[in-house]
Amino acid sequence: MYSWQGASGRWYEFDVARAKRAWEPVGGIYMFVKPHSQPSQDWGGPICLFIARTDDFSVSLARHDMWQAAENLGAGEIHLLAIKDDQTRARVEKDLLDAQSPILNRNMLRRVA
Repeated sequence: MYSWQGASGRWYEFDVARAKRAWEPVGGIYMFVKPHSQPSQDWGGPICLFIARTDDFSVSLARHDMWQAAENLGAGEIHLLAIKDDQTRARVEKDLLDAQSPILNRNMLRRVA
């Protein structure tokens, strides 16, 4: 588990996946994350490189077109937060995007996976 803070100040608890796996067919928010670079230090925490929402993790994460770019930037984890309601997913995604401003989301047309 890892907690990310949104622009609203609210904290969200994400599950952390470090390897490819069979993804659950549920909706939610996912992030491609560069892991903590200095685990023995308090600074240098994980860096969110990409955030998106989906109706189905198993479809969106099977062959994601942004994973290679994220991996090239050091991504080694996928953080997942299951959220059933689409309106809640949209609100949480915006809250996290406003706070984290991931490099791979900048200047990108908004889309839903």
